Amino acid sequence: MMRKRAFKQTVRQQWAHIFSICSDAESQQRLAVLREQLDRFSDKEVASSQAEIETAHFLMQAGFSVSFLEATGGRTADLQCYDGTHRFFVEITVIQSTQSVLGKTGFTRASSEILSETGDDFFEDVFVRRLLARMSEKAKQLERYCAPVLLAVSVPDILFEKGRSGAVPPLDLQRIAGMLVGVLADVPQFSGVLLTCWNAPARELRNPIRIRQVHWVTRPPHDTSQPRIRLLANNAFATYGLTAREVVLLKRAL
Repeated sequence: MMRKRAFKQTVRQQWAHIFSICSDAESQQRLAVLREQLDRFSDKEVASSQAEIETAHFLMQAGFSVSFLEATGGRTADLQCYDGTHRFFVEITVIQSTQSVLGKTGFTRASSEILSETGDDFFEDVFVRRLLARMSEKAKQLERYCAPVLLAVSVPDILFEKGRSGAVPPLDLQRIAGMLVGVLADVPQFSGVLLTCWNAPARELRNPIRIRQVHWVTRPPHDTSQPRIRLLANNAFATYGLTAREVVLLKRAL
């Protein structure tokens, strides 16, 4: 609960900082909607709003000029970012890695038996399938963009009130990195993927080998203002790629 309260407070502080900087009418209008959602709805319902604010703040901290795009429900991205005169877009989406397995009331006897019988791999496979499905969905949505597009995937892993502490299993980042590089080769409309996992820990590395296009940072659970995992996968096969400087700025901000 302490982590949840700290995160809410952090998001509100980030919103205030962004609101003071993004003075264009479209950004101000979108930020007003996001603040209303933060104040009125439950944790599950505002996960996407929190992800939008947190991602925008991360990109501003990385050194980019950020503005919000109108939420039309159509084939548009969420953010427009500039590094100097070079522009790229950001599409923000939220997925849960464990929600359908845990159920809406937390751990039941049946789900506990599944956990003991299958181990962490079961949960990771669920997460990977959801991530691949969302990437496919967003690739179709953004296929007409003639500019770099960064897909920002936020994984809040909301633990329901009756869920037990530490219920989110660790993720194998080496496996996920390899999967992302392979998938991105087939979706050239994405310039890269920014993956943010708030509660999922990382598995211990099996070997020191890392893929050159993928960079990540992991943090201990007591750092409540930052996600446990932040990962950037750059797409070497993108039709419109991020510049070398933009990749460096993103890596430094991880």
